[in-house]
This record gives sequence, C-alpha cells and structure tokens, in this order.
Amino acid sequence: MNLTKHQILKRIVIMVILINGVFSCRVWNIHADTYQDGMITVKHGELPVKRDGRRIQFNHPYEMAGHLISNALSYIYYEERGLLKKKGSLRVFQDDEIKKLVPLIVQAFSVATPTQVVAVSSYSERMLLTDQQNYCILFVSEHSLNIAFSRIHMFQTYNDAMSEKKRNTMLKENPATINHSRFWKLVPTSGQRLEPDHENWLVINLSDEMYHQPVAQRVGTVDEKIRTGTSELDMRLKKLEERLSNTGVPKQLEPTSPAKEIHSESKIKNKLIVLRELVNDGIISEEDYDYKKAKMLREAMSDMSIKEQLREIKDLMSEGLITEDDYNEKKKDILDQF
Repeated sequence: MNLTKHQILKRIVIMVILINGVFSCRVWNIHADTYQDGMITVKHGELPVKRDGRRIQFNHPYEMAGHLISNALSYIYYEERGLLKKKGSLRVFQDDEIKKLVPLIVQAFSVATPTQVVAVSSYSERMLLTDQQNYCILFVSEHSLNIAFSRIHMFQTYNDAMSEKKRNTMLKENPATINHSRFWKLVPTSGQRLEPDHENWLVINLSDEMYHQPVAQRVGTVDEKIRTGTSELDMRLKKLEERLSNTGVPKQLEPTSPAKEIHSESKIKNKLIVLRELVNDGIISEEDYDYKKAKMLREAMSDMSIKEQLREIKDLMSEGLITEDDYNEKKKDILDQF
C-alpha cells in the first residue's frame, strides 16, 4: 500500500502519542503505589473522607517540605485511657520512626491525586520484643495537614506484622469514619486542633511558625537508648551496675543444678527490687528504671530455659516489678520460641 508523506507523518505522530501514553501510565503506577522502608509502609488509598456530609477534595498533589512534615509528626501527642494508663502526654511518633517516614510521605504527597489519601503504617517504642503499631491517613485540605488515626501504639507481634491477611485488612481501614478510641485520645498542641466530634483526627495549620523551624533533636525511645545510649544515663547506670555487683545482690558460691535454677530466677528480681527502691528514694527516675527493666528482660534471660523464663516473668509481675503488659508481651515472645 502506497502512503503519502502526510499519511506517514500522521501515523508516526499517533504512534508517539500512544507510546507516551503507555509510558506515562507505567510511570504513574510506579510512583502512585507503595513506598516502604523495612516494616514501615506509606501507600496511596482511594478513601472517601467527608466533612459535614460532603466528600473532601484534597489539595493533591502537594509539595511537602521535609522539615515541615518532620516537625508536624514530632509534635503529635496522645493520652492513654484506662486504669493502667501512663500519666501525661506521650509522643505518637519517635525520632527513628520519623526519619524513615519523612522521605516516603514527601514522595507520596508529591504524586497523590485529588482523591487519594496517604496511608501510613509504622512501628515504634520497641520496649521488649514486640512492636507497637501506628496507623493513620494523611491529606491536605484548605492548606492544612489532616491526620486521622485508627491505631496508636497498638501491640503487634512479629507474626501479626508479617501476616498478609492483617496487612490487607489494615489497608482497607478508614480512620476518618471513627471518632474515638477506648484506649487513647489525641492532645492538640500549638497550631493544631481536633476535627469537630473527633478525638482521633488532627488538623494542623501548616503556616504555623513552629513547623517551619529547624528540626530539633529529641530524646528517642527506650530501645534507641539501649542500642545507642545517652552518655549521661549510661554513665549513671554503669555506676549503678557497680553498686549492685558490690552490695545489691547477695554473693553465692557456684551452685549445683537446682540451686543454679533458683539463682538464675532471682538474679533479675533482686536487681529490679534494688532499682525500685532507688526510684522510691528519688535517686533514679522512672525512665532509668524502665530503661534497665527493658534491657534485662531482653538480654538477661537468654541463658534460661523457656520454663524458667515463664516462671521468672510471672514472679516479677506478682511482685509488681513489671507491668501486666510487660508480662503478656514477654510471654508471647517466649512462647514463639517453641
């Protein structure tokens, strides 16, 4: 078939348009899906978010500066509810968690569509051997950053976190459809307010001066202190170790097998008793106690059998040296060793 130059040129143009269209779709799929760093996941989601009965149109895509989102996450606080609640306001996101989240969130916002939220699943505050999960959605509306949570520091075992079924269920959650939790509530700070009738949804004024300041280095989690240490606290605990080795724990001769079991069981208990007395006397803080407790429960029981470990933590809970949450989470971890 003979074609004129005009027809050939026209076909070339059509082919270029089609190729570019396919290429653009592929690029969009790459950038508009899932971003991960270890167990931290940031994902786009087509979720209906309503205000006053009308679906919100998001200001997406949105170019979010890294220091702005870092400061915003750093100043999100919550309070626990219940009989065993911790006193005061607690940070939702920890420094090591924020460092991983910021570049993923910035990238997700930069290519989100006007109907897509940015869904975040992250883990923090690894006190023993169990993670605590945060799950929330983020979106920008009227140039304010909205963050709605359905989970804050919810205990997750490794098997829970790795379960494909649980991950799929989680990604279908819509935190904007709930308004409170039996276990926690958000506490607004400067430049923040709660969405009306919601204790789980923060609206953050991005123009507030606080969020445009240089990112401040804050005290990290107990687990971060165990891994990296803070010089002052580590020096104090080193001196405390020397004191315990000299006076706090009774010396014993090399025991036989039954006595060795008793000695192993009482080793942690004796140290925690001394530590608790030091807290009561105002010599060390609750933070110092939690630091040492977490470290001993993680490291000092490695030479015990599973039966000995279960007996040990039950005894520690009955003595009030560890909490029920400590006991339950450590028990799960021990039983996972089978």
